[in-house]
Amino acid sequence: MAEPDVFDVQTSRLLRREALRRAAADLNTSSPPALENALARISAEVTEEAAERRGAKP
Repeated sequence: MAEPDVFDVQTSRLLRREALRRAAADLNTSSPPALENALARISAEVTEEAAERRGAKP
């Protein structure tokens, strides 16, 4: 398997960082039910991404 190039690695890192920044801003102003929904959505996205990396569907 070929190693990802520096541009792809850097871009991925910056996108993750921006996504975390936005999520933190949203969570700081959320009600408890909204916070629970956001965490559930994040968990589902992370699970889906992990399954895709392993070549399986969740």
